[in-house]
Amino acid sequence: MRGLGDHLSIGDRIAFYRKRRGYTQEVLAGLVGRSTDWLAKIETGRRKPPRSDMLAELSRILRAPCPSCSAPCWT
Repeated sequence: MRGLGDHLSIGDRIAFYRKRRGYTQEVLAGLVGRSTDWLAKIETGRRKPPRSDMLAELSRILRAPCPSCSAPCWT
């Protein structure tokens, strides 16, 4: 991930790419079938990071490297 550094949490990375794509938390949460509260807690570290299948789905929607492996998860 160019420019972000490896020190960012998974939640920070999700928030960065969400904002970069111009999505609100409400929009992104809706796209993955979760609540805005769930996404807000993930982004702020108040909830454990999502499972790998959800990380892959977030990566696909955001067209960003998968936060758990830093590789693209979309085709």
